[in-house]
Amino acid sequence: MINLTKESALLDPITKYIKRMGFRLQVPELPFYDRSVDIYGFSRKDNKTIAIELKLHKWKKAIEQAILYQLCADEAYIAMPKKFIGRVNLDLLTKYGVGLISVSETGRCRKMVEAKQSSVLRIGYKNNHIDYLQRQING
Repeated sequence: MINLTKESALLDPITKYIKRMGFRLQVPELPFYDRSVDIYGFSRKDNKTIAIELKLHKWKKAIEQAILYQLCADEAYIAMPKKFIGRVNLDLLTKYGVGLISVSETGRCRKMVEAKQSSVLRIGYKNNHIDYLQRQING
């Protein structure tokens, strides 16, 4: 069982989950403007990026951050403990194209809302972040 009382407890299950989705290159806490993307990943196979904001329960703040991250990622998600998912306004997520992933206390992740391809993606940000990921991996 995972103690989901800290955002950091969500990190391991989510990184494993998106790795299985094909996002093999990942970096935590990627700086973007005055924020940090909690997890940023890249799938070479699909040439696709993903940004994930981890939150315990402050889903409204998470939506604001995920919307910002749509500038630098193909898809943006919020990841939260399963027990707080019922509080989230799913219609609002769908309206803004933000996805939602639940994390159970066993570490099982489940996509509750599929993210839409970002319509505001700036290719320069995406390419800079991919370069950053590759430099982190290659030293």
